Amino acid sequence: MAITPKKEKILIIEGDTTVGQQIVEALRNDGYTVILCVNGTEGKKSMYENIPHLILLDVTLPDIDGYKILEEKQAEPLLAKIPVFLMSSQGVPINMKSVPENSVSEFLMAMHDSPVELVSKVNDYFKYTIGSVNGTDVPSAKKKILWVEDDKLIGTILAKKIISSGFELFHAKNGEEALQILAQEKPDAVVVDLLLPGMSGFDILQKIQMQENGKNLPSMVLSNLSKPSDIEKAKQLGAKKFLVKAATSLDQIVAEMKDLCK
Repeated sequence: MAITPKKEKILIIEGDTTVGQQIVEALRNDGYTVILCVNGTEGKKSMYENIPHLILLDVTLPDIDGYKILEEKQAEPLLAKIPVFLMSSQGVPINMKSVPENSVSEFLMAMHDSPVELVSKVNDYFKYTIGSVNGTDVPSAKKKILWVEDDKLIGTILAKKIISSGFELFHAKNGEEALQILAQEKPDAVVVDLLLPGMSGFDILQKIQMQENGKNLPSMVLSNLSKPSDIEKAKQLGAKKFLVKAATSLDQIVAEMKDLCK
């Protein structure tokens, strides 16, 4: 079957040639135009020469590390808005303190992601569905998520993950903001933390069901509270799922959100 060409051009900056070639093959087989650079110097040059639609950047490179490339990219207006998936193909933890604010759309531990899974993440980012209409990929319909979370670091990382996974996100930092959003928007699901300033997550779950746009709205708790009594109370207030932040990966959270919206 012929591969349907996609319009996006992807630049991969990956020091491990074997990993790089695997990613290249998977993305090309899905129709993307792909450029591979095996060191930071080549990668920086290619960013200017090709102006890609997406950059897959490894943090560990033989000459310039990925953090330095990311810093220089963000300082150049021509390149700053190009989305980046930051990878650690050797399994080294990503140093979040070295990542410039608002510079990364997705964080990947590439060795934990098969090429097929990585292609799926790229497709999600560009809103491609699996399958086509008349030989042309079509954008997937966005589901709307109302998410209540006051932690800035978690908020930044997970918000990018949620958006890049194809959702339309309404992020509230407290219960008052959440109810204001709910008065104007009709989300497909709501996700709440329990420990919040002002209203607790329990209060929010209760009040949401009293709003016109909140009736029968599927809800999920994402919190570090995990006592059986907390889980039971959340379920009594209508929560269909209960996830513990510290024990759940970003991919798992997104998967549960997708299931919640079905």
